[in-house]
Amino acid sequence: MKIAIIGSGSWGSAMARHTALLGHEVALYARRPELIEEIRRTGVNAHYLPGVRLPETIQISDDVSEVLKDAQMVIMAIGAQSVRSFLQAHVALLQGKSIVSLSKGIEMGTHLRMSEVYDEFLPGNPFAVLSGPSHAEEVAADLPTTVVVASVDPTFSRMIQKNLNNETLRIYTSDDLPGVELGGALKNVIALAVGISDGYGYGDNTRAALMTRGMAEILRLGLALGAKLPTFLGLSGMGDLIVTCTSKHSRNRGCGELIGQGVSPDEAIRRIGMVVESVPTLESTLALAGELGIDMPICQVVCDILEGRSGVEETVEKLMSREMKEEA
Repeated sequence: MKIAIIGSGSWGSAMARHTALLGHEVALYARRPELIEEIRRTGVNAHYLPGVRLPETIQISDDVSEVLKDAQMVIMAIGAQSVRSFLQAHVALLQGKSIVSLSKGIEMGTHLRMSEVYDEFLPGNPFAVLSGPSHAEEVAADLPTTVVVASVDPTFSRMIQKNLNNETLRIYTSDDLPGVELGGALKNVIALAVGISDGYGYGDNTRAALMTRGMAEILRLGLALGAKLPTFLGLSGMGDLIVTCTSKHSRNRGCGELIGQGVSPDEAIRRIGMVVESVPTLESTLALAGELGIDMPICQVVCDILEGRSGVEETVEKLMSREMKEEA
């Protein structure tokens, strides 16, 4: 099968390696000519995936039409906030293609999930989301990883499972497209909160509280948006929340840690050097919660910190002094 991968960041590069080693014909799209030259010369994407050699069989190009030509599957590995502009520019080339989205976020302004954005431009295309606890660095090191692929078409999900699964990347299927998308997007906001807490110097108890009560917030919003409860107890829910809130590889947790140490949000994002999906997703999360009357206090205090309305200690005091109530 010919697989086109759009996006040469850490996830795109890791999936290019994974699919090439499975024996697929792989074409990788990268925007920057200097990155293409580096990968061709060294075999390594040093900025995004240092120390990992990419198979020589991978074709890499900055020509979208060349990468997409004859592709039977297109893996979209670009930031959630860049999806719309890419589709606007290349929708004709994507007509009829099978799409697998790796983007974890909610679009700013429209507050749409990625599947809803794709449906605006490519309503007839087979579409699925691949999500779960899967840092690219570990997938590229062939460490055992489990993920879930979700689609409204179970036949399409099974096709992806069959063609991308191996002994190091185990893929489960789901029919809960909203749940898998929301779990992957909203956990980033909670990871940002955990990072802020860690950076400020709070401990394990605080981290566990933020993760657990953060999942309660994710559940409230997710269920109101039509997702299914079991999804949030699975790989794209609790699984992805755990890894994103605790891993050294997590951009969102790392960004929060810098903010907790007193670094400004803009500078923290600059230091991370990659897309930090939690910050734009936070705006959409709170907008959706407001429209639906959903209480999301952790997300709200993170917003207050980012926008300079209050400090970390003040927001923690605010959370701890909320009205007492039953847990469930």
